[in-house]
Amino acid sequence: MLKSLKQKMITMICLILLVSLGTVFAVTYNSSSNLLGDSLDKEALLSAENLALQIDDFLNAEIAKIETVGKFITGDKEQDLKLIQKAQEQNPEFETFFFSYDLTGKNVINFLGEITDVSDRVHYQEAGKGEGKIVVSEPVLSKRTGNNIVTMIIPLMKDGKQYGYMGSTLPINEVQKKVSDQSFGETGYAFLLSRTGTFMWHPSEELVLQTKVQDVDAELTKAYEKVSQGQPGEFQYSLDGTAYTAAYAPSELNWGVFVTAPSKELNAPISKLSVTLVAISAGALLVSIAAAYWVTSQIVQPIRKLNAAVKEVAAGDLTKTIQVKGKDEVAVLSGDFNQTVSHLKHLVDGVNDSSKQVLTVTEVVSGGVDTAMNSVDRIGTSIRQIASGANAHAASSSEIAVSMSDMASGIVKIAETSSMVSEAAQEAATQAESGSVVVEQAVKQIGNIGEGTSKVGTAIERLNERSSEIEQILSFITEVTSRIRLLSLNASIEAARAGEHGRGFAVVAEEVKKLAGQSEASTDQIAKLITEIREDTLNAVEVMDVSRKDVQEGIALIEEVREKFDNILYATRNVADHILEVSAASEEMSAGSEQVSASIEELKSIADHTSSDAKNVADAVEEQIVTIKEISNSVKQLESVAEELSKELAKFKL
Repeated sequence: MLKSLKQKMITMICLILLVSLGTVFAVTYNSSSNLLGDSLDKEALLSAENLALQIDDFLNAEIAKIETVGKFITGDKEQDLKLIQKAQEQNPEFETFFFSYDLTGKNVINFLGEITDVSDRVHYQEAGKGEGKIVVSEPVLSKRTGNNIVTMIIPLMKDGKQYGYMGSTLPINEVQKKVSDQSFGETGYAFLLSRTGTFMWHPSEELVLQTKVQDVDAELTKAYEKVSQGQPGEFQYSLDGTAYTAAYAPSELNWGVFVTAPSKELNAPISKLSVTLVAISAGALLVSIAAAYWVTSQIVQPIRKLNAAVKEVAAGDLTKTIQVKGKDEVAVLSGDFNQTVSHLKHLVDGVNDSSKQVLTVTEVVSGGVDTAMNSVDRIGTSIRQIASGANAHAASSSEIAVSMSDMASGIVKIAETSSMVSEAAQEAATQAESGSVVVEQAVKQIGNIGEGTSKVGTAIERLNERSSEIEQILSFITEVTSRIRLLSLNASIEAARAGEHGRGFAVVAEEVKKLAGQSEASTDQIAKLITEIREDTLNAVEVMDVSRKDVQEGIALIEEVREKFDNILYATRNVADHILEVSAASEEMSAGSEQVSASIEELKSIADHTSSDAKNVADAVEEQIVTIKEISNSVKQLESVAEELSKELAKFKL
């Protein structure tokens, strides 16, 4: 830990300088890094775009030459062959001129007059679609010359329609040379990708026309996809463990032009800048430390003198002062110190006088405290006796209140029970009245049944009489039927006597005989039925007699039941009236007991308050006694402190 102010100030200044220098270093380094990075990215992108523009200019110029030749194609094979042979001589940079009068790709004529079938090649198939556009093939290795070539195909148009095409193969050595001449940084380079991602040029010859970017690196593949969409940009990638910074730009043929260099090489100026900044910061820190040491020495020297004077004053020498020089904060502090010592000297004189007065007063207060403590002891004894009596009174009131509460609860239960019994009695009376009405109805109903039974008996007796009359009529009919049969027999005899003249009469007599037989049979059946009806009627008469007697007995019993119900109703009403009187009396008793309980509760509450107040007073008296004792002890301590203060004040040199 740092002990002196000088060390603390030097340390603080150094820390501030370190933080400031570190901040400046970080801001400068980051700003420089960002500026350099942006500058390198823009330089790389500009290089890629310029290189793409050079390639486009070169290819457009070559395509323009082929288009110029194509304008002179006439459709005459001999003449057109001479034309392309002359073009081949005048443009030695082209490898093979050719033309075709159809779009099949099977009749392509080169400048040597040879007819070849190239219909299997993609760029000829593209030109054979007849869309009237210029087609540039992917780069391939020429079997005839061993050069890396592309095929440029120009459409031949007639009446706005394509009927054939002509073109030439062009070595891309010039394009590759332009790419290989492009540099970026010290070891940076450029490379070229075709539309399909094939390396058209790269410093590593084993990649040229042999490898696609998709097989090399994922970040390169992403950049290739963007350049295929016609987008320029910058990116970072790693290859064989080395980080690279690169930019890309598309050509008009959607070839990808890339410029790249190792990131470490590009960031070398930043590393040099960081070393320079560290050296400058270290020098500035050393100079600042020396300056801080000198400044703190000038500040600390007067403070040390002031510290020595403070120690002498602390030892009791109040005659010590400091000579003030200057107007800075330390000089002001020294003046304040001298003024403080002067005030302290006057203060010690005053305290000395006050301590003597305190000793005198404490002697007087100590005597008064003893007298007050004796008086409070007597008051406390009286209050404790009052509190004890109040507690006993409160306990008795509590017991009485409990008893009255129990009695009130019993009266309330009696009132509630009486009320319930009254309600039950009233309900019984109501039920008895309902039963009396029902019995009355039963009496009337049984009377009606008796009358009905009498009427039924009378009807059955009449039916019996009518059955007798029917038997008499049947006897008469039987007698008539016998006479008719006798008459029909006599008629048959007379018809037999008459012979032929009585034959018709004999038939009538026979029919009358049959009717008489049928009447006799029906009469017998009716007689049997009447006999059975009479027997049933007699049985019914007997049953009705028995029923009539039962009904008479039922009427007598119902009359007795009605009398019993009248007695029950009368008794129930008397019971309900008496129970109502009991319930009213119970309610009055409950109200009275509640008033008594309330009075006792109030009395108990007063007793409790009295007991509580007496206890509080007793506690207050006890606390007052304790306080007086503490005051007495404090007075004694004050006497002791005053004596000690007098001794300590004697140490000061005034």
